[in-house]
Amino acid sequence: MTTDLQEGILAFEPLTLGREAVMLGRVQVGEIMPTDGGRFPFCFRLSLPDASASAWRPAADVTEARRLAASKINDWMNAAGVVPAGGH
Repeated sequence: MTTDLQEGILAFEPLTLGREAVMLGRVQVGEIMPTDGGRFPFCFRLSLPDASASAWRPAADVTEARRLAASKINDWMNAAGVVPAGGH
């Protein structure tokens, strides 16, 4: 079974100082934030059971961080057998 995240299931909401909350429905499941410099200016982490991105992961920019977080959440939802409402 494959499930792609549908619009309305995953969202990114602004927090403070350039940080964003990763929202799965109405629940915050992660965060994206800028780093203090270095090779990767952004990072993200997820707080889902058994998620492979529970530690901070590097990203080149906020767009890449969003894409990587969405991919990890999609993988997690598929592994959990979760489908969006109305899905089969």
